[in-house]
Amino acid sequence: MYLEAFPLELREYYRRLFGEEAEEIMASLRTPVEKYYIRVNTLKTSRQKLMSILRREGLKPKRSPYLKEGIYFERKGPNFDDDSEPGLPVVRATKFASESVYQGAMLYAPGVLQADKKIKPGDEVEIRDPRGLLVGVGIARMSAKEMVVSTRGLAVEVTLPRFKLPSLSELESFKEGLFYAQSLPSMVVAHLLEPSEEELIIDMTAAPGGKTSHIAQLMENRGEIIAIDKSRNRLKKMEGELERLGVKNVKLIHMDSRKLPELGIQADKILLDAPCTALGIRPKLWEGRTPRDIEATAHYQRHFINAAIKSLRKGGVLVYSTCTLSYEENEANVRYMLEKGLKLEDQSLFVGSHGIGMDNVQRFYPNRHLTQGFFIAKLRKV
Repeated sequence: MYLEAFPLELREYYRRLFGEEAEEIMASLRTPVEKYYIRVNTLKTSRQKLMSILRREGLKPKRSPYLKEGIYFERKGPNFDDDSEPGLPVVRATKFASESVYQGAMLYAPGVLQADKKIKPGDEVEIRDPRGLLVGVGIARMSAKEMVVSTRGLAVEVTLPRFKLPSLSELESFKEGLFYAQSLPSMVVAHLLEPSEEELIIDMTAAPGGKTSHIAQLMENRGEIIAIDKSRNRLKKMEGELERLGVKNVKLIHMDSRKLPELGIQADKILLDAPCTALGIRPKLWEGRTPRDIEATAHYQRHFINAAIKSLRKGGVLVYSTCTLSYEENEANVRYMLEKGLKLEDQSLFVGSHGIGMDNVQRFYPNRHLTQGFFIAKLRKV
């Protein structure tokens, strides 16, 4: 059934690119990550202390074998099969809300598309995505009408999601800024940048701030990081996150980073976590993008790449990352950078697999590495 979640052209594209492994990759993309990572905020605590706190908060944290600031929780489930039919009144949720319920979140009113009219508070209901996939079972906390018209409030208390990942945002340790929920590949990125306080560092598409705050953490809140994003709302949220985490060495700039050269800055190091098709994000109840979207996005990314190269000093380092699986957005764009005079660097922390026809880049596959699909390249301007 997972194959129906991907457009035919995309399935064929994956088979050409990944061969026999394509089926495993698509099956993995349909489910949440097996190991859900958080990053210890070493500006405020240590891994050992945070693990003790999390245990007191009722969780079962485990140490990452790769990163000293990494902690993960193991996924629970699946709790039922794709073809399960509980026979309960149905609440249909948006794709985004369904993907959240699918991994253990509650269903709030803004995420409800429609509900069987007979539903009243206290009824047991099944939650389905817009295409009819069962994502969870729960207890209605509103009537059908309230669920559909309300703009806030708990619609369904989910008692049996398909999978279960820990809910972290209500924990005291979260509110105190002791950790940030961040995937393993995303954490590897900041380490490969190898930032130091003497350097001017730019994060080109910075919000919501995970990688920026990790860079600040590695720099122990010293030096200067310029964080750029074109969304004023996302930057506002990022400001709140940096405050929660106690980050103090970041300057936020609201602009489209394709215009970065207009600032006239020559950075020592630049992180370009490029806007991408996000084909590696998990879970995907279904995927709407096609190879045409891949080609268009890869072309769009080159505007950011050109801006980064112009704004990097000679000898400076560019770390390029995406959360997608395509060749065009990853290795093909690295080849474009090599043609522009950049040189691939070895990666000091290598947890994933080598690239497609390219050894000095790092790919994370959802089926092999139990992570999001991800890509990282490190280059130097020579």
